[in-house]
Amino acid sequence: MSSTATVQLEPSAYLMQSATVRPVTKRTAILGGRQRFEKATTVSQLSGIYPEAVVASSQPLGWENLRALEMRHTISEWTMPPLENHCILVQLGRSLQVAARIGEQSFEQSLEPGTITIIPAGLPMHWRQEDATPNHALQLYLDPQFLRATAEFIDVDYSQISIAPQFGIRDEHLHHIGMSLLHELKDANVIGRHYADSLAKVLAMQLVRRYSYLNDLRTSRGGMAPRKLRRAIEFINENLDKEQTVTLAALAEEVQMSYFHFSRAFKQSTGVSPSAYMTKQRIERARKLLAETDLPITDIALRTGFASQSHFTTTFRRLVWNTPKAFREML
Repeated sequence: MSSTATVQLEPSAYLMQSATVRPVTKRTAILGGRQRFEKATTVSQLSGIYPEAVVASSQPLGWENLRALEMRHTISEWTMPPLENHCILVQLGRSLQVAARIGEQSFEQSLEPGTITIIPAGLPMHWRQEDATPNHALQLYLDPQFLRATAEFIDVDYSQISIAPQFGIRDEHLHHIGMSLLHELKDANVIGRHYADSLAKVLAMQLVRRYSYLNDLRTSRGGMAPRKLRRAIEFINENLDKEQTVTLAALAEEVQMSYFHFSRAFKQSTGVSPSAYMTKQRIERARKLLAETDLPITDIALRTGFASQSHFTTTFRRLVWNTPKAFREML
């Protein structure tokens, strides 16, 4: 492979309309299999950079809102330059031990079949795996303008959000969409084109609802927007007696943020993690019930969201420095 390569892609009905693809990809010398890109490319997806890895492509199928590629990389180290489109990877092959970097975030873990990786538009990714096993994956590309239209449809201000990088996560909804699109990729027909476009809308909606965060987190020292913080606290207080309901995933979904950014932003706004805040609120409610009612301690444990009296007693002693029984007797 030469040190300089020209990227040429055919325009598609939807993915290419937001920008003109031009041959600007310039690669530096390859060191240890690593290809480094001096500048962000203007390509939308990887078929023009690693054509030898393409097993199947949706480009000839007339899909309007999404591009799908089945890829099989036979090299253990490769680079994805900053692309115009958001990219969702669905692992198809066997488990791989991978070290990756998406933008400024580093990841190192075993990627299991079915796990999902999300690379937002404009961020590069470098991939390195421990062995030379071919990496078999489905790559799905969505144009940011299509996400904007989807966000507006569900009354989300797209100008105020960004997609958050994810690596090796489990998301059964995204996995199901990916497998459905892979089936359509292998069994193309006219009806399948319309089905693929409808799945693209669901995929975009999932990205906006579950894997986006507010841009204003970057300008407010990482804290949450006040209205989202108020809603998160209200949701916690409304569901303190339901331990399984007030999970981090449920809270993040309630305020339309990704798990990672919700947890970090909540802590920066309140000084404590969401789980620590929930525990503190449960204990405060328990203190009130111990002081103002004659309810058995077992009932109070259940009413404040603890799975058992022993769990409640252990947590209460850790935070109040006394058991629930001794606390009540002191009143």
